[in-house]
Amino acid sequence: MAKKSIQELVYDELKRNIISLHLKPGQAMSTQEIATKLNVSRTPVREAFLQLQSENLITMIPQKETVVSKINRSYIEQEKFIRECLEMGVIDIFLKKRSSSDIRRMAEFVEAQKRFVAEKDPVGFVEADDLFHKVLFEATGQEMAWDTISGKNGHYKRFRILFVQTNDVAESSVRQHAEIVRLLEQGEDDLVRNALKAHIQRLDIDNSEVIRSYADYFESEDENPQERRIGTL
Repeated sequence: MAKKSIQELVYDELKRNIISLHLKPGQAMSTQEIATKLNVSRTPVREAFLQLQSENLITMIPQKETVVSKINRSYIEQEKFIRECLEMGVIDIFLKKRSSSDIRRMAEFVEAQKRFVAEKDPVGFVEADDLFHKVLFEATGQEMAWDTISGKNGHYKRFRILFVQTNDVAESSVRQHAEIVRLLEQGEDDLVRNALKAHIQRLDIDNSEVIRSYADYFESEDENPQERRIGTL
């Protein structure tokens, strides 16, 4: 594997901090401040900003500032739609090709999620959740489909990190994953499909208390980031 460039490393670091909500929606970002913190020049930071802007993760306001993009409900819906379509498309292939080692790996990620629940680590929890689902794509040789999901999930993933902190959502997700593993072990293919579909459709954005609880993190209906995003650093 080729060694990553400075720009790629800066991009990875910034994206990780945005997705984990360490850099909060609406938070201003200074090219010079980030360059200083990461001990790099401003050029790779500017290049990383441009890439993050293309992914709708930062908003560049001309002659004013660059900020972490607020979470956009339309983007959540679209990113969720991509994931649901690809995951329901891959499950039939997985059911034909699955091995005991695939199921064992999924079970291990369920145990990891349990640890993250106990540690109250929502970011680690969602990462383990993604790894659970990634098994479906790796086992079927559909890594490109998974790359599409993981490359287009900045708004949906931030929403999920907030979502799993409400009520017993994390515990419910663990139970659903454990049930999918149990059904796979028993060869109940039709029930696996139903359980997976119910699991990935459970997130109701319109009725979620997340938006009410974290209103400042979400883009209001009168905001139009498309008009603000064009600019220069």
